[in-house]
Amino acid sequence: MVQYFENDTSQKDQPSTFSFTIQDHSFTLETNSGVFSKERLDTGTRILLETILANEVVCEHVLDLGCGIGPVSVVLGTFWHCDLTCVDVNEKAVQLTRRNLEKNGLSGHVCCEDGVRSGLYDCIVLNPPIRAGKQTIYRLFDEAMAHCTNHLWIVMRKQHGAESAQNYLAKKYSVSRIKREKGYWVLRVSSDDVV
Repeated sequence: MVQYFENDTSQKDQPSTFSFTIQDHSFTLETNSGVFSKERLDTGTRILLETILANEVVCEHVLDLGCGIGPVSVVLGTFWHCDLTCVDVNEKAVQLTRRNLEKNGLSGHVCCEDGVRSGLYDCIVLNPPIRAGKQTIYRLFDEAMAHCTNHLWIVMRKQHGAESAQNYLAKKYSVSRIKREKGYWVLRVSSDDVV
């Protein structure tokens, strides 16, 4: 079975849209088959976004790592008017992110890559691809932190390894669990000199 974090171009297109509201602001995104959470804003991303907006100062340079169709970029770009970089391994998701940024009056650097290759960002946001496995997820954590000047925000379900991820991160960085809701943990990770 093909996973959303794989770049499979053989899937039949099934374009549609969905809408959601964050802090009384309505958003509509284009979506399609073969992408993560194609029918609605997933619960983890909603909790992550609400937590970031309630607990983070406005950031200037944001990396949406594993951007999917772009809900994190669209929401943070709308509220923060920041410089956006969006990365995903799924080419269809990357194309949708470009369209969704444009539809919402935003722009950013959007690319199809497997991880963080360059740049410095004061805010990096990650809803990790759990089915890609722990080795891939922890690699993404470390790549993100090598390019992060302030905070890496992560959302994971407890039953999908949030506690072991927090323990892994705490060996190298300052990590705090900022929110726990509906089985999801939101972690804020800082290098040792940023708390």
